Amino acid sequence: MILALIMAAGGCQQANKKPLPKTAKKPVSLSSEVVKYKSEPTFSIYRTATGQKENIKLEEYLKGVVAAEVGPKYPLEALKAQAIVARTMTLALIEYENGTRGKRGTDMSDSHTEFQEYDEKKITPLISKAVEQTRGQVLTYNGKFVYALFHSASKNKTASIEEGFPNLKNKAGYLKPVPTNGLKYAPAKYRNWTVKIPSYEVKQIMGSQAGSLDDIKISKRGPSGRATSISAGQASISAVDLRAKIGPDRLYSTALTSVKSAGNNIVFTGSGWGHGVGMEQWGANAMAKQGKNAKQIVMHYFPSAAWTTLYK
Repeated sequence: MILALIMAAGGCQQANKKPLPKTAKKPVSLSSEVVKYKSEPTFSIYRTATGQKENIKLEEYLKGVVAAEVGPKYPLEALKAQAIVARTMTLALIEYENGTRGKRGTDMSDSHTEFQEYDEKKITPLISKAVEQTRGQVLTYNGKFVYALFHSASKNKTASIEEGFPNLKNKAGYLKPVPTNGLKYAPAKYRNWTVKIPSYEVKQIMGSQAGSLDDIKISKRGPSGRATSISAGQASISAVDLRAKIGPDRLYSTALTSVKSAGNNIVFTGSGWGHGVGMEQWGANAMAKQGKNAKQIVMHYFPSAAWTTLYK
């Protein structure tokens, strides 16, 4: 850019000279925590059913993650996409969030509430093939592992990192909404839902300043249209915090249409399933059925990322 400005300032003296060839972009160097994985790593895993600690190779672990997350009914390219984002997310969680070392004394856990969902009993030959064909492939951004988040279903757009994980906005600001259409292929219960939560429970969460909750409403929305703030009386709470405290298995998403008081309940209406950030699994399924390959699927949901092979 400086060279271009100098040339422009030279006026007609440069007019007869051939333009200089464009300089190729210098590739971003990979961070030390990325390049250290020159071969397949072995990690420790906590087994919640038995309380035992075991060692497992990453690629074998990923088969159980893909099996638990999406199962064998997805097309091969969608399974491969899931393997790539799960591999990346596993390494990001271990390197940047310390895995489950603080809680379990292991790198990871087989519990979806603690790490990622995992079930080796559901592994099929097709799932194994998907993992094997993407061996060592991950996503990076500025040389670091991407927070390659994934969720079940979104309506029209995925969520920004601020909408899904506000605490990660300084680490993963590159995760922005992208168009998606998987919701129309997802089970009907994902498309439109109504959830009733007892008013006293919401009052306990929001505190006494929330008053009677008669005026509870969505007070702010994010770039994808998801609720980001819920208010009542003199109180307000982030939609992410409210969902976490109610329970993500009870309040399915922050893609809320309305929140209102009705009798002894607070009624939430919405659509979608999950936090909404990153790859939409039902969208990946649809793209694979439309003929897209794993790389096209993954790069659609993570357009700022670089494709990196750690080991073969």
